Amino acid sequence: MQQNFLNDMQTVVTGQVESVTRYDIDADNRGGSIWVSKPSSGKNPNVLGRDLIKIKMPFAMFDQLRQKQESGELEFPCMMEILCDIDMGGANRAVLTAVSTKRLINEVSRPVVDKPEQKAASKPQ
Repeated sequence: MQQNFLNDMQTVVTGQVESVTRYDIDADNRGGSIWVSKPSSGKNPNVLGRDLIKIKMPFAMFDQLRQKQESGELEFPCMMEILCDIDMGGANRAVLTAVSTKRLINEVSRPVVDKPEQKAASKPQ
């Protein structure tokens, strides 16, 4: 029995999720997409602004992300880590399909909190 070389391959994409979309044409044709952007590499003179990649997403994942947005846990755009299955698509190109998502806390936006020992050490004696 021949096994597909992409069987069980996964990768993690970390980036700024701009938006999530879904479509529902009929029972057999429904799904969604996660749109991730990154600063342009400058290699393509036909792109202005950020580069976008599309990651396929199960239809039900849209509702999960919507609930997180409505509860205030997520606000788009935001930095996320996306675990993806890698499958073979048309023209021998890899297709990424989201398995799970996790919001990343941006260290820059976190408030700086002094530790008690830092305050004590900084006081004049």
